[in-house]
Amino acid sequence: MVQVTVPGERWEVEFFPDHTPEIEIFCSDGSISDASLLERLFTEHGDYDSASA
Repeated sequence: MVQVTVPGERWEVEFFPDHTPEIEIFCSDGSISDASLLERLFTEHGDYDSASA
């Protein structure tokens, strides 16, 4: 897999044994958020148990 980063986009290009590529592009809408967005990141994608903290 090759990851390419350009302003506003990140490309993931994966090459398979038969030489065919699969390309996925992640685009930014240009918005900038503050640290409050980190709670959403941890809630949706983390395995942190706040009850044990």
